[in-house]
Amino acid sequence: MVGCSSTFTQHVPSLALLRRLSERSPDLVTLMGGANCESVMGRSTHARFPWVDYVVSGEADALIGPLCWDILNRGRDIPPADLPFGVFGPTHREAGYPAASTRDLVPRAVIENMRDLPLPDFSDYFAEVEASLYADRIHAGLPMEFSRGCWWGERSHCMFCGLNGGSMTYRQKPAGQAAAEMIEMSARYGSSRIEAVDNIMAIDYLEKALPHLTALPEKLAIFFEVKANLRRHEVEKLAAAGVRWIQPGIESLDTRVLKLMRKGTTSAHNVQLLKWCRQYGVRVSWSLLWGFPGESDAWYAEMASWLPLLHHLQPGPAVRLRYQRYSPYHYTAEKHGLKLLPAAPYRYVYPLSERDLSDQVYYFEDSEDNHVGGHFTARDTNRRPGLSAVAKGIDAWLKAWCGPTFSMLSMQDNGDEIIVEDTRAIAVEREHRVRGLEREILLAADEGSPETRLRERPGAANVMQGEIEAAIADMIARKLIVRLDARLVGLALWHPYTPILPPTAFPGGYLDRRSTPVDPPRE
Repeated sequence: MVGCSSTFTQHVPSLALLRRLSERSPDLVTLMGGANCESVMGRSTHARFPWVDYVVSGEADALIGPLCWDILNRGRDIPPADLPFGVFGPTHREAGYPAASTRDLVPRAVIENMRDLPLPDFSDYFAEVEASLYADRIHAGLPMEFSRGCWWGERSHCMFCGLNGGSMTYRQKPAGQAAAEMIEMSARYGSSRIEAVDNIMAIDYLEKALPHLTALPEKLAIFFEVKANLRRHEVEKLAAAGVRWIQPGIESLDTRVLKLMRKGTTSAHNVQLLKWCRQYGVRVSWSLLWGFPGESDAWYAEMASWLPLLHHLQPGPAVRLRYQRYSPYHYTAEKHGLKLLPAAPYRYVYPLSERDLSDQVYYFEDSEDNHVGGHFTARDTNRRPGLSAVAKGIDAWLKAWCGPTFSMLSMQDNGDEIIVEDTRAIAVEREHRVRGLEREILLAADEGSPETRLRERPGAANVMQGEIEAAIADMIARKLIVRLDARLVGLALWHPYTPILPPTAFPGGYLDRRSTPVDPPRE
């Protein structure tokens, strides 16, 4: 038996490999599973590619052992009635495929309890790495899983997200177990790098898992995907526990676009998160998505006007929205004025009819949209000047992070005045000394306070509204704060701040392709 697990772009090479192997060895039994075999995609894979004997739709943890045992003892043609729920076998091609009560009517195996799932065994991999000529270039990370589904998606499914297929239900390992497993795997394989492959970190891990990791004498280096509305003390906890890199669901810096997505965050939340991550030395992987049905180009023009203020924070690329199977945009396309068809490149890959292709693929395009590909083009510049300005602003922001040093906006408070150092290209002055009412405004803005709460600050009591407005205008003119969502958001970090790690520190691992190490940019 040979099996392939397929996710995203692994499907064609998996099919090609199994086809070649089955041609060379007709007695071989072939299997496929993974996210690309989810429900209707798995059924289509099995129905249209006859050299794949068995396809598992869904989560195979509990069924793969008994299934393989049956194949070894009973041969290739196991009767449909004897196959586990979610498994398609050779006899289904003639007898017909089973149905389920899910949205697409296709069975999908699901694990309800993650507590008893075994730890992955990477011993073969590490043995091969140790024997490799490139052993000194490979800095391996340990992919680990602590949850499935998405707790936010259960409440409010993000419009563009199809990652969890037919099961958004959130299931997690207990917090104490998660921490213990990280420690055990790190000791077993001699690597402190751990990449959590979860869609989102469990809410209770902040209070119940991280303290176990914070107490370690030698910290692990951990990656997690998180929701973007983390507060300052929560980012501080992540950093103290060894979470060195996160992928938050930022997706945009405009609250109106975020509402279209159903993200449950705001522009102010997202800027604050970027600031606190820079404060505590946590690297961020994020992107700014565009192309949502109903968005206004004026929103992007407004965003472009203040993007240069953020050049001391970590940037993310601008990426066009892609319509994923299982996302709300996919299954409610007509409601949003979309006519979705399989993405054009698939037609060059799969020898399938349009109907079969619609069952096979993960990405779709709107047939009414003349935009080609995922990048911003010259045609878009004329059609959407606001978005064009954002694209240029993002490019400038990314370039600012490619130089020998990073720009910085930081401050220190001695009780009477705040001294601000500003090395951004957009800086009005290299040093600002902020006193009195302006100091109170800067302190309030550091918390992202609503403007309506300014009068609660000690220095703002009994001050005329005109004076407050003038002081706010002064701080905005000095480019130290920005007004977002009726909030004043301070942009400066507190000095001292934790230096940010180089990209080579990614907890998922790193392959050094250079002959001579290069020092990372200096703070």
